[in-house]
Amino acid sequence: MADQYNRKPSFEIANNYVEFNFRPIIEVEKIENMSKAELRRHRREQRKKNGQKHYLRNSLLAGCLLVVVAIITGAIWWNTSTSPVNIADKSTRQFTVDQGASSSQVAEALYYAGFIKNTNVFKIYVRLNGSVIQAGSHMLSPSYSLAEIVKRLATADTDEISVQIPPGLNINELKSSLQKYDYTDSEIEKALKANYDNTILADRPDGSSLEGYIFPDTYRVMGGDGPAVVIGKSLQQLSAMNEKYKLKDKFAAHGLNFYQGLTLASIVTKEVSNAEDQKTVAGVFYNRMRNGMNLGSDVTYMYAYQMGYCSVNTPNDCDSPYNTRIHEGLPPGPIANPSLSALLAVADPTESDYLYFVAGEDGKTYFSKTVDEHNKAVADHCGSLCE
Repeated sequence: MADQYNRKPSFEIANNYVEFNFRPIIEVEKIENMSKAELRRHRREQRKKNGQKHYLRNSLLAGCLLVVVAIITGAIWWNTSTSPVNIADKSTRQFTVDQGASSSQVAEALYYAGFIKNTNVFKIYVRLNGSVIQAGSHMLSPSYSLAEIVKRLATADTDEISVQIPPGLNINELKSSLQKYDYTDSEIEKALKANYDNTILADRPDGSSLEGYIFPDTYRVMGGDGPAVVIGKSLQQLSAMNEKYKLKDKFAAHGLNFYQGLTLASIVTKEVSNAEDQKTVAGVFYNRMRNGMNLGSDVTYMYAYQMGYCSVNTPNDCDSPYNTRIHEGLPPGPIANPSLSALLAVADPTESDYLYFVAGEDGKTYFSKTVDEHNKAVADHCGSLCE
């Protein structure tokens, strides 16, 4: 039976019991019977064993401490690297991802544009979150965290929109018009005050606004583009029209630089809309300037009042250099964005002996050579429009 269950003999069990329970007593007796030399050797061996135990324990504790420090350091590094580059800079700028660009290329471009702090963290974050960067135009800000940057890059607004700039708008009316396209007031203000590298602005006086330079047209821009893109395109279009029709040269033939030609064209735009009438009206203004007469345009004092340059909305009491009813020559600058037909009218006016014109209630414009003829035309055709 003992063989069957492989049990230890009783004497072996008893021996093990005695050795386990009485080992400390036996060890003490051994030590007491040791010689001095044996005792020193025994103590050295014990110290060695204890030292090995302490070494293993200290190594384990040091390893655990290093792991904890590494985790804390990594967490600080990650949080710092994913935080905004400049949380105080709320401005947004356009960032374009080219078709087929790799995450490394996008990361490098973002880093040098000042939108992220660490290219490797960007790539790791994109990989961990399974984000797919979309090609196209994105509006980003240095105040965005890495999570917000990646979110915007993964959901690009790449659809084109049409932004219409009507003719005859002054700069304040233009701001209101641009707000329809979800541009903020601050974005519009910043765009209107930005510096644009375009030779068409060469004649613009220092400190003057873009009044008159925003060429009226319909512009196709990306959904994420800001108003500065629209204004930049309008300046390019104005420059193209100047080149195509030789506007600057033709203005010069009448003694005007481009800025002055733009100013006169803005007045013509506000006075009449018919292209043929605009050419005749431009001729009337040239005639009046050559004869030393004031332009006498009501739309100029109205502009001065609208812009806050005078406090009284009457032709004789609005004391502003923009009021051509009481001041000689052209006003200081444009009063609206002129239409192409008005620019062409100022460039190639219809020559005549007319010195006066009035818009009739019937929608027609009546021209006169003398003040008596003009007064009769006003009485016959102006009616309530001149009250």
